[in-house]
Amino acid sequence: MSKGKLKASYLILIISAIMIVAGCGGGGGGGGSSSSTVDPGVASALTVAEQVSVVEAQGETSKSAAKVAALSMGVLNLTPSDVPADSDYNNDRQEVYVHERSAEAFSIVNEILCAMAQTKYDVMMNQGDYKAQIDMNQCSKDKDSASSAGESSQNQSSGSTAPDYEMWTVNSSRADGASPHIVKVWIHEEAEQDRPAMVIFVKVTITEGKSDTNPYGIFGLNFVGHPVIDGVVNTSVAAFKGILKTELDSSGQVLLKFANEGNEGGQFTEKTVLNRASDGSTGSGSVYTLDSWGGQPQETSFNIAFNTTYFLRAKADNSDPKCFSRTSFDETAWDYGLYGADGSRVSRNSGFPIKKDNYYGWIGYYGLWLPNEANVNNGDTVYKVSFGQGGETAVPYTVVKKGGRLKKHTRNTITLGAIKNVPLDFWNDGDSNRVKWNGTNFVKFAQMNQQTHMWENIQESNLSLNNMNHGDLNFWSQSLGGQVRVKLVCTWTPGEGQTPGSYSCNNPADNTPVIFYKEDVVFPGDTVPSPLRCYDNCPKYTEGVTGIASLDPTYPPDYDPSNGMTEHNYTFVATADDMLLRDGGGALTWVNNGGEGQNQWGLMSGPLFDPSESNINALDCNWDGDGDPATDPHTCGWKTHGELSVFYTWETGPNQWNQFTVLKDANGTALEFEAPLQLQYVHAQTDTNAYDYKYNGVSFFLDYSGFGNLHGIPGACIDKDTGAPVNCGPDTRWVPEFTIADGSDCSDGNANEYLIKALRKEQRMQNVDIGNCSTLSLTSYALPSVDLWVDPAIGDEPVVANAPAVIGGVVQ
Repeated sequence: MSKGKLKASYLILIISAIMIVAGCGGGGGGGGSSSSTVDPGVASALTVAEQVSVVEAQGETSKSAAKVAALSMGVLNLTPSDVPADSDYNNDRQEVYVHERSAEAFSIVNEILCAMAQTKYDVMMNQGDYKAQIDMNQCSKDKDSASSAGESSQNQSSGSTAPDYEMWTVNSSRADGASPHIVKVWIHEEAEQDRPAMVIFVKVTITEGKSDTNPYGIFGLNFVGHPVIDGVVNTSVAAFKGILKTELDSSGQVLLKFANEGNEGGQFTEKTVLNRASDGSTGSGSVYTLDSWGGQPQETSFNIAFNTTYFLRAKADNSDPKCFSRTSFDETAWDYGLYGADGSRVSRNSGFPIKKDNYYGWIGYYGLWLPNEANVNNGDTVYKVSFGQGGETAVPYTVVKKGGRLKKHTRNTITLGAIKNVPLDFWNDGDSNRVKWNGTNFVKFAQMNQQTHMWENIQESNLSLNNMNHGDLNFWSQSLGGQVRVKLVCTWTPGEGQTPGSYSCNNPADNTPVIFYKEDVVFPGDTVPSPLRCYDNCPKYTEGVTGIASLDPTYPPDYDPSNGMTEHNYTFVATADDMLLRDGGGALTWVNNGGEGQNQWGLMSGPLFDPSESNINALDCNWDGDGDPATDPHTCGWKTHGELSVFYTWETGPNQWNQFTVLKDANGTALEFEAPLQLQYVHAQTDTNAYDYKYNGVSFFLDYSGFGNLHGIPGACIDKDTGAPVNCGPDTRWVPEFTIADGSDCSDGNANEYLIKALRKEQRMQNVDIGNCSTLSLTSYALPSVDLWVDPAIGDEPVVANAPAVIGGVVQ
């Protein structure tokens, strides 16, 4: 299924609908037990859920969750009892839902529910047309994609956690307490590969809110996606369309029905019926999907039934039945909040909304986001916009946009024993392997499939430390914030003839130091050494292309200083008018002159550093073994990662996130935004039977980029049916290997302590013997047809001149 289809048809459609269904108040606007009594003179908003489960979540956590008190790190001793009872930590709501395979048709609904919640349509009711900037990364259903997880481990640029904004136009209205609540939405989606840009039209009409006897209410949702050709919406072509509605059957039961079909790279159809008791204790339903994307039709059809203790699922022909326990389950947290010592939410100065002409976007630590049509160039004027009762307020700024950015890396250390079993990505002879330290040896346990971009488990084997090209081991780890180096004690064997020399190294121990680096983007006004020197993977300026040629981006390595070619010196001036790394005066910006090849994400240089005498001596190759740089003066630039306390790298490429963009105010002062906060967290799990026991007492260095966004927990693939750990593949899900217990403490390395709390948790029912479901019976419901669809007919998208009234779920 295409990404476009997911974000468009499924997403919008189901979302809005089910949100309304699951959580709207009574017909009079409240959440009461009956909708028969309304006040026609009062209009209150009907709110909807942010997550929909076919079955309800349970109160106890699973065997796989960390349920013990968090370990203290050094002097850390902050606990939930230390914060006030009325603090954000205690007041922030925790959302828990159940994931089950037959309910995956509702996964897009949940993505939409999350996105719809960000529009704040309840708060904005009867305030006219407004724009809402939606961060789709907060709601992405691809968080559990094994392929996406594999790709992200290879895309090591610093922009991988940047927000992904879409601009929605919304109108939420209700005339009075006796009138329906109507929500109209216009959603823009950019073109992707062979799929044109889209505008999706959505209309939701709620005529009766939920009650004790009707858990959904009575409503109808219609949506349609039209392509945009040459800037014009072609309403004569429907790329997809669908309905979501509730209706009474002949026995008076309220049924939830959903139907959706279209063609985006292949025909697709989804149909769903759900009959659920008002208290969620029992229910049944049918699900059908057909997807021909890529020319290979895939058809699924399930019937389901459940009671308070078990959940039964089988194919439509009653084959392959499976039974699941509703009281025994595994648990995963997808989003976390971070709280200070006083219990308040921790926020980051990550950026603010901007406007250029009639286009709205965002500027922040990771750079600029604006639609391509805005065509922002260096020196342009944009406006910081805010929205209030008086309308839009705009403050002008000048854009400083450069084709690359310089990053500073500052060394940190820990021991191997403190990161036992943490996944470490290792590249050797063209293979991408996943390695771990098991307390005795480095062990290879997974390999990247370069076709599927998924990690595949392999027979565990010790990593050989003989015949090595370097005397150190170099890894990359999301859980440690990036590049990782382990220095080894080695013996150098010189080469003979055509046989190169090599290192043979001793096995390290738990107390062996591990070096990793904190990364910060260099901003105007920062101090940068001049010159910056490079010995390895050094970017090259090419006169003919006036920049870095994508097919010939770097100088060849040269370890011998005797020929005068071993080093490459660069200059960088950290002022808003410059901010470019230069090679002999030529700006080192990316130029695609025929294909990116292995540099498809752009170029990341080798280490650049201050060429002081002490730094140069520290990088002595020491091939003669005497430890004296003067006797055999060969310089090994690759040693920078292990020997120097600070170095720099230059990143450039075709993407906004590997370029530098900042704003200057009227005084010429460049604005600076906060980087993600790096946090040290020590995992606690004392149950020796738990899957995450292997991480008990292990340190992780997590990145916190804003409320709800905590990154760096290692993941693994599980079977979609059983939830058991399996090799990654097309029929698997990628989930975090552990859940951080609520109230766990962590530190930012500057004596600041914080509490962590899960904001959104998923429960997965555990597979049990089929005999447990013997009292449940399946019903094959008549599935709805898209023939029931009615054109939303909400008209052309209104022109909203004001800035976004809501950004990422926050009313401005």
